[in-house]
Amino acid sequence: MARETLATTVNVVVWWGLLFLLYVILISAVPPLELEVGAGFALLGAIAAEAMRRAEHPRLRGSRRIGAAAAGFPLTLLGETGQLAATVVRALRGAGEPGAVVTIRLAPGTDAALAAALLSASPGACVIDIAGATTDRAAETPSTAYDLTAHVLGPSVSRVERALGGRRLT
Repeated sequence: MARETLATTVNVVVWWGLLFLLYVILISAVPPLELEVGAGFALLGAIAAEAMRRAEHPRLRGSRRIGAAAAGFPLTLLGETGQLAATVVRALRGAGEPGAVVTIRLAPGTDAALAAALLSASPGACVIDIAGATTDRAAETPSTAYDLTAHVLGPSVSRVERALGGRRLT
């Protein structure tokens, strides 16, 4: 944590210095009030640059599961596209409501945002909510797992969902 704080501080100070120097070089006169304004805006720019750096390099958890899910995505996409076409045909014929809402408990340590993005990228599932689960009710042990509420087209579990190591609760 101290290492990350030091890196953030150094990054902000370096960006502030460069932006302030650029400001001083580009203005014609340097009265004290303009220096203060320039320093303030340079600080805002440095903080924005640090925020962009963090956004470009997010921390990933459960990357092995995410990698396996990403590898299974092309076949899931192909299969669920066919499933979607069949569901649309059934719906046009008036064969009932397509799909169901389910809760998927992810394996502990799996990044919920990336898992939700992978599940929602295919036509067979759409994640509509992410909630933190504090305990695994089946084993009664503490957990860092997340529950995804998703609308799915059919009862079958996709390759992506299987690779994420989750299980359907409903």
